[in-house]
Amino acid sequence: MIILLPVLATAAALVALALLAGSIYQFVGSLLDRKRLRTSGRLVPIGNRRRLYLVEKGPKERGPIVVFESGFGATSLNWVHIQDALADQLHTVAYDRCGLGWSSPCRSERTPAHVAAELHALLHAAGIQPPWILVGHSFGGLVMQRFALDRPTETAALLLIDPMRPIEWPPFNAAADRRIARAQRLTHIGGICARIGLTRLAARSHFCGSASISGALIRLAGPQGEYLATRLNTEIGKMPARVRPSIAAHWSAPRFYRGLLAHLRAVSATAAAMYDPEPIRNIPVAILTPAGATPIANLHQYGPQSRQIVAEQSLHWIHLDEPDLAIRTILDLIDQADSETREPRAVRTLAFGD
Repeated sequence: MIILLPVLATAAALVALALLAGSIYQFVGSLLDRKRLRTSGRLVPIGNRRRLYLVEKGPKERGPIVVFESGFGATSLNWVHIQDALADQLHTVAYDRCGLGWSSPCRSERTPAHVAAELHALLHAAGIQPPWILVGHSFGGLVMQRFALDRPTETAALLLIDPMRPIEWPPFNAAADRRIARAQRLTHIGGICARIGLTRLAARSHFCGSASISGALIRLAGPQGEYLATRLNTEIGKMPARVRPSIAAHWSAPRFYRGLLAHLRAVSATAAAMYDPEPIRNIPVAILTPAGATPIANLHQYGPQSRQIVAEQSLHWIHLDEPDLAIRTILDLIDQADSETREPRAVRTLAFGD
């Protein structure tokens, strides 16, 4: 036993040194990320020590303004390609919710009502005047639905891209409880790894390198790690290559895992709050649904001016699978909103990649 003491002491010292080196690697990397990558947008104070990261594109003199809200764990990067495609015709706005991307930590429960209130504060603080065309994906669809219900006079139209369906989540679906619990465990582990630089090493390997390091870590993580990697490759892999360093930076930061965990913990409250909302009246609503998903049977739950469009070539991330369809629907909604206010605008049809 006495002979083993120096060996154990040496091993402990090496572990401590490795943890210290990882922490320094994470700290320096985070500073460099903010300096190199946080360049396309600006941080806007909205009160209560919160600042939201905002990305605007396109001419401000042309309205209405299109406002994007991302799904679970996603940021303004999710809309880069669509913002670019619309930039010569419309003014568009994307942002990072509290707790995600470059924005401040969240200080309220991540339910649609709280997020919608923060978005409204952001738009007014940034001087972005209504009317707004609201576009929301997944969880973001519930946020924009709540926004339109709370602020109908400022909303011109609403596009919901495969919106989250409360009936499929806790507290209404017991099977989903296990999925949420598993996601929370993985997120907690990710946060621990982020503090010592492991997620930075894996994320940079996965998004910006040969993926050999991330591949080894995924194999060590077992089936859950492989599932996560598949989701990353399938969904985030569809985004433009130029945003991958920023994605890696977000996934490397401990604050990302704290923010994601806050969103996961609010799933039950979100589903309960949006289970049976009132219909949206006097506002055009378009809903994009993947071909493989169950169609929405009762469109009037969203409002009397709702219509459903099936995205034949898409999975859940329709705006990444069929960006042309998302763009055409946005332009159609603008025409519809204009015709109802008798203020027609000449907007040409855009093809993605124009």
